Amino acid sequence: MPGLLPNTTMAFLQEFRGFTRNARLLLTTAFFVGLSMAVGGLFLNFYLQSLGLSQQFIGLANALPSFVLVAVGLPAGRLIDRYGPRWGLLVGTVSAAAAALGFALTGVPAALLAFTVIQGVGAAFGFISTAPFQMANSTERERVALFSAQAALITGTAFLGNLVGSRLPAVFGGLVGMPAETLLPLRLTMLVVAALWALAALPIAFTGPSVHTGPGAPGSPGALPAGPQPDGTEKAPRRRMLSNPGTVGRLLLPAFLISLGAGQTMPFLNIYVSGKFGADFRSLGVFFAIGAFGTTLATLAQPRLAARVGKVESVLIVQAASIPFLLILGFVPVFWLVAVSFVVRTALMNMGNPVYQAFAQEQIAPGERATYSSLSTIAWSLGWALGSAFSGWWRGLVGFEAGFDTVFGLMTGFYVTAIALMYVFFVRRAGQPKGG
Repeated sequence: MPGLLPNTTMAFLQEFRGFTRNARLLLTTAFFVGLSMAVGGLFLNFYLQSLGLSQQFIGLANALPSFVLVAVGLPAGRLIDRYGPRWGLLVGTVSAAAAALGFALTGVPAALLAFTVIQGVGAAFGFISTAPFQMANSTERERVALFSAQAALITGTAFLGNLVGSRLPAVFGGLVGMPAETLLPLRLTMLVVAALWALAALPIAFTGPSVHTGPGAPGSPGALPAGPQPDGTEKAPRRRMLSNPGTVGRLLLPAFLISLGAGQTMPFLNIYVSGKFGADFRSLGVFFAIGAFGTTLATLAQPRLAARVGKVESVLIVQAASIPFLLILGFVPVFWLVAVSFVVRTALMNMGNPVYQAFAQEQIAPGERATYSSLSTIAWSLGWALGSAFSGWWRGLVGFEAGFDTVFGLMTGFYVTAIALMYVFFVRRAGQPKGG
């Protein structure tokens, strides 16, 4: 990708000036979402361990939000289509704040599981609303830039969240005179996560009416026919959940396979690095922060690559390039190589996501975008939950080293299959748009 990164910042700033007020407020929300997800993701497993809970419970707590999201995703999408993505984003961020506050204030297992359910509901509304909100507040000219900017901002603030947040337990531990790994410092850290989620909700509350509808307005492909029928009568259009289910299926299958692979390793990467290399909280924070920083730079560069070679083609290029680094991450016992490979793999695999989301949204009629987004979120969450559940069960059965060897191998196989299917569906398949 020569020539992409040097001009990335200037190109992004030029695009940013064209974003609507609503889009800029969404980016402000993304800033706080990135911080809260980074700090919460880094410490939730350790917090649950400090409560004396079993690994089986911790595995369930990681999987349950995804299963909840699968259960409520479709009705959430229909509600968002009815009430709008702004409403959905408010529900999502407020629910996430309530769940994080609940985690911090209780150690009762049943209550913790109840808050994971709330977390799953919040994730459903937040994730499903984001893409339709961006579509409704952008034109085709800046759409890819907005999708990429939102994703890059989340990962960029995740860099800050991991780097600074990794020190919070030590800071709180010093204030209360307790080790960083003990319950009270970790509980105070979770209260910070709740506050960050609350701050994420505020910008959305100040957004106004959406200003664009994007491609696929009435009369465009995907709109349902109405008007005179062959018998001369006037017939109202029948309401269908999706007007092009074949396209939807082709969009969802590769993403499901990727999530099925990612779910086996990514929720437990902190355990993997800590167990294999003995990394402490601060080292883990630096490890994940550098990965987030690399992803941010790569995500900002992706729109330029997409403009050169096409949306789907650009996604295929970066995802295929990530495979060798995934193998190093999972199978090479040298920490510095693993650290470098984690940064590169994370950047390459994630930089194509916003472009693929923009491409997918362009294939869907406006009144169906939140429904598609809900199906996309369901497919991703189902794969993630199944992968996480299998990983926990298998690693508990065969042990740490053999378990992680297996799940990294399976993850690689799922990724390669997904990339091949994406090529067949959207590049080789006759008549499929190539974007760009």
